Amino acid sequence: MYSHISILALPPVFVFLRAEFDLSGAELGLLITLVSVGMLAQVPLGEIVDRIGAKWPLVAGQGLTALGIGLTAVAPSYPWLLVGAGVIGLGQAPIHPANYALVATVATARTLGRSFSVHTFGGYVGFAVGPVLIGAAAVSIGWRAGLGALALVGLTYAVVLGVGLQPLYRRSMTARGGDTSAGGRTYTAAIAFLGVFFIVSSGAEKGLQAFTPLFVIDGLAGSVTAGSNALAVFFGLTAVSVLVGGVLADRFDPRWNIAIATTIVAAALAPVLLLQTPVEAVILALFALAGGGYGLMFASRDRLVSTSSAEGAVGRSFGFVFSAEAVGGIVAPVGFGVIIDVVSIQSAFVVTLGLFVAAGLLALLQGRGGGRAGAAVSGQ
Repeated sequence: MYSHISILALPPVFVFLRAEFDLSGAELGLLITLVSVGMLAQVPLGEIVDRIGAKWPLVAGQGLTALGIGLTAVAPSYPWLLVGAGVIGLGQAPIHPANYALVATVATARTLGRSFSVHTFGGYVGFAVGPVLIGAAAVSIGWRAGLGALALVGLTYAVVLGVGLQPLYRRSMTARGGDTSAGGRTYTAAIAFLGVFFIVSSGAEKGLQAFTPLFVIDGLAGSVTAGSNALAVFFGLTAVSVLVGGVLADRFDPRWNIAIATTIVAAALAPVLLLQTPVEAVILALFALAGGGYGLMFASRDRLVSTSSAEGAVGRSFGFVFSAEAVGGIVAPVGFGVIIDVVSIQSAFVVTLGLFVAAGLLALLQGRGGGRAGAAVSGQ
């Protein structure tokens, strides 16, 4: 949950950053891009997780994330904000490889999808409550104080992880008696293809994460509160439906689960473009429906990655696909910012919906990776 709040720490205060530092849409997008640049380190850190275990990379990442948020809270200038965003990204880099290795360690074959869904549920609770909490803090006590408080919470939790978290993945590697270096293991073709899927789906999600508040405010003439609430209800319903998606992932072909989920997102959000007046109830209802559809895909996505991974290389595989996700996060925010500055924010929203549709099509083309997962499900 804290990890996902951290990823979304800056967009809820974009309105305030734009006013204080006189920033353009592209400059705001660059902040999110730098978070994703830092997360490219997930590939080497996935290797480290497969060598030394998951606990200490996770603890270090948690602490560094909090430090990056703290740097943005005291930023005197835009370049300082850029540094803080980059540090947040570096802190996030070990979190996905470590977390997913831990989940895959404690899950059974029959409950893999549901186990991933519980983990992802926590993340999307973070996406849901983060914009509300940070936005409310920015309005009431100032954006700097709000981000500073978030940094202190993160540093505290890093200590909690260091003291209380068990080295489960390391113990699992030792119990198997395998080569913990993972030196001879390579990525499978299915993992490589899933990297493309992660790039496209990340671009779609980053478009919503970074610019939904501005789309509601500038594109629909809605209020600041309506913009934050739209993002919050999207990810709030995502968090709820993630748990349903875990059941689906353990029962049905993950590829079709993903394709149906992304289609629901695009179909639900398309009518937002037709609104002539900013009716907040309608905006929130459509974003809620889209978020509910979106959450159905995550356990299926994670199951595809886990079942397509080489033996003993779960950390490496998740590091690779989430680095691919970071590539989408690097390109998309700045790209959307340029579209907003040159064309319109409505056009950027249309492109976002197109990326959701493309992600669903890529899932259907996944091929034998999905077939392996589907076979595993049907044989239980």
